[in-house]
Amino acid sequence: MMIRKTAVVTDSASYLPAEVIERFGIAIVPITVVVDGTAYREFIDLDAPEFYRRLAAGAQVGTSQPPPGSFLDQYDRLGAIGAERIVSIHIGAAMSGTLNSARIAAEMSAIPVHVIDSGQASFIEGLCVWEGCEVLAAGGSTGEMAEAVRRAGEQAGNVFIVGGTSLLKRGGRMTDDPGAAVPILALVDGAIIPVAAASTVGEALARMVEWLEAAMQKEPAKRFRVGVANGDADELAGELEARVRELPGVAEVVPYVIGPAVGAHTGPGCTGLSFLGRPV
Repeated sequence: MMIRKTAVVTDSASYLPAEVIERFGIAIVPITVVVDGTAYREFIDLDAPEFYRRLAAGAQVGTSQPPPGSFLDQYDRLGAIGAERIVSIHIGAAMSGTLNSARIAAEMSAIPVHVIDSGQASFIEGLCVWEGCEVLAAGGSTGEMAEAVRRAGEQAGNVFIVGGTSLLKRGGRMTDDPGAAVPILALVDGAIIPVAAASTVGEALARMVEWLEAAMQKEPAKRFRVGVANGDADELAGELEARVRELPGVAEVVPYVIGPAVGAHTGPGCTGLSFLGRPV
């Protein structure tokens, strides 16, 4: 399946729901995850539960961009089933060499490939891909699709905490010091930065919801698509999702699992929100 003879490709770190992947016929190129020196393809050779199990056992982990051949295999396959053009949307070049691999493969492809830098990562990247697909499916051109991806990347927001599960087990605090803070983080221009702090994990969840509410208040005419991240943090992600579902202005809540490619950098116990006001 594709969209009017245009095939869409993204990488596995976009964490799109299976239903969206199926609806638009999106092809996924897996990010390479290295665990104790062995390379695995995200969600093909290594799923999230096994990754977090090995991480908890002390495994050394890292990531690497997919080789150009992985992209070219997808491009060739899509051409063979009738695609006349391909739009390949990926994690920001400031965060990964994935985009460069896609560009190398695009130069070797037998059909035209338009490679787009989402400027984002994880489900924020997914929100960009999703928005672009909806524009294309509604009759937009590939140029209009690229513009929608760009706007989504600029407008999407995010906020998250790391290590939340271990903090919860220690009474919700960063340390035994009652004055210590739980940092609240965001991915901004390819860098993870602290944007707020809380005294407990419960307060951190409330602050993240307030962060989303503030974004919605700035754009009251828009309806928000919100992803709730779960990086081996079922209890925290479930509570955060329940709070978000109560908010007016939230049109859609999308729970998603943080896979090995991002989990290698955020570790276990990560939860947070990625959101986009629509239309962009």
